[in-house]
Amino acid sequence: MDEQTRVSIEFLREALDVLLRHLEEVQGPEVRLEKEYFWSIPEERLYDVYTEPSSFSIGQLTECIANLQGMTADPEGAVSYGLVWIADVLRAVGQTVVR
Repeated sequence: MDEQTRVSIEFLREALDVLLRHLEEVQGPEVRLEKEYFWSIPEERLYDVYTEPSSFSIGQLTECIANLQGMTADPEGAVSYGLVWIADVLRAVGQTVVR
């Protein structure tokens, strides 16, 4: 693929807003996540779809949430990797709430 996929921040903001409003309508103000640990593929293998990953690590939802809580408590300390943490949490939420 020669061209990079581009996505605007505004589009991401709108999509998240729509999805979070939908989630609140169908689930209420909070989601109970019954799973704690998940498989994580190393970043260098995650987008290499032509090579099957041979090593995995384990991620932990409460660790992701704690990292996000730290950033919300101190927005000046926010890091872009927080998007990975929130993606892990959002994946778990999306797979938990089936509507």
